[in-house]
Amino acid sequence: MAVAVSIVAVGCASLGDRLERQPLPVGAPDVAGILESLAQNEQGLKGFRAAGTVILQSPELESTQISRESTIIYRQPLDLHVIGRKYGTRFVELTCTGPAFLIQFPTERQFYYRPLGERFETVASADMAKEMFQPESWRDLSPKLVRMLTYDAATQTASMLILDKHRGNWPRRKLVLQGTPWVVLENRLLDESGREIAVTTKSDYYERDGVRFPKKVESVFPGEHAQMSFTMRKIDLNPEMDGKIFDVVATVGELRRRGFEQVETLRGQGPQSGIEDRGDGGYVDKFDEKDKGTEKTQ
Repeated sequence: MAVAVSIVAVGCASLGDRLERQPLPVGAPDVAGILESLAQNEQGLKGFRAAGTVILQSPELESTQISRESTIIYRQPLDLHVIGRKYGTRFVELTCTGPAFLIQFPTERQFYYRPLGERFETVASADMAKEMFQPESWRDLSPKLVRMLTYDAATQTASMLILDKHRGNWPRRKLVLQGTPWVVLENRLLDESGREIAVTTKSDYYERDGVRFPKKVESVFPGEHAQMSFTMRKIDLNPEMDGKIFDVVATVGELRRRGFEQVETLRGQGPQSGIEDRGDGGYVDKFDEKDKGTEKTQ
């Protein structure tokens, strides 16, 4: 199953129109102030751990894959670990760390590993976690490269363009934000021709200890006909993390020791049943961490 490597059939591959700058109303916020607000939040959020629902769609999957028992762990800037379960059984684990990614299929005793990542039609594997959780380093982004397009004082929403100085100041990202303090509601990554290659929406924000975080995140990759969405609950912000979960080199070595098969393509790999986990109770995991072949029930 192509978990985060190609993520869901979205029928639109039409990509964004070039936007014209519009006169801003009196009282529109300062771009530098918006970036500072985002940077402060970025500085306060080092990572999170959450339970929730993960939905995956891609051309490699026979049907939409839904796991309502998922565990999602993220650490700045580019570490993501997702455990997907169906009826309590782990059927997939995904780890992205920097450019590398690893996908495990415990029920099939298979894994797919790319230490230097992979480039797909329009995005690289490392772009996926980045687009969902940290599309920009707000502290390092110069206000000179940001253009505000619109501002609605009634809803305190603004739309902005981020320009790419390496491409002649052509737009490379469009944002919709809401303040104050400021949060990103919509993020659209553009290619050189202005087409959208990644579209991420964030909603249901809440605040804890001064840190703002969305409970729902959805990313669509039109060029890959793929999508991933997280709906999170029981969120623990800035928890203590065991760095071993992001050590893919050690994990791959352990998988080989346990006799897992390394596959070279994701097409046709992993569970293809499309069975939806309806979250109806029991947890049975037949693949414990020591691979003793015993069952554990909670």
